[in-house]
Amino acid sequence: MKRWLGLTVAGGLLSVALSSGAAYAHGFGHDHGMLMPPIIGSMVSHDQIRAIFEADRTNLHNLHAQTMAAREQLENDLVAGNDTTADLQALETAQNNLMAEKVKLAQQILATLTPEQRTKVSQFMTQWRALKAQQRQLIQQYSGKSAGGGQ
Repeated sequence: MKRWLGLTVAGGLLSVALSSGAAYAHGFGHDHGMLMPPIIGSMVSHDQIRAIFEADRTNLHNLHAQTMAAREQLENDLVAGNDTTADLQALETAQNNLMAEKVKLAQQILATLTPEQRTKVSQFMTQWRALKAQQRQLIQQYSGKSAGGGQ
């Protein structure tokens, strides 16, 4: 249930981020399904990121709306006790289309980086992942739960 709620909240936050490229510029949502680390916001100008998002705004909006509509249909059929096979396929397709679009945008933004900046991002990600692993270990130590459990 927590995971479902988390996905719902993340979806709502994603819609805000997608409608405003500014949030993405500051590394919004690394833990909410975004594909770039927060350090990108300090390497790529706000105007560059905004231009990339603005050029794709309508498409992003439509893909997000399709994902939300598919999720809503699944929820409705779950509540009604209906067969959800088609709903699951529709949601999976919508989510895959949205993810493909996010990958395309991430590639466009990352293409603006110099080789030196890409190296710094790579180093940052190595340290970021190590820090996240330490965080999970700390939580495990004090909660008595497994590092990946409880979600």
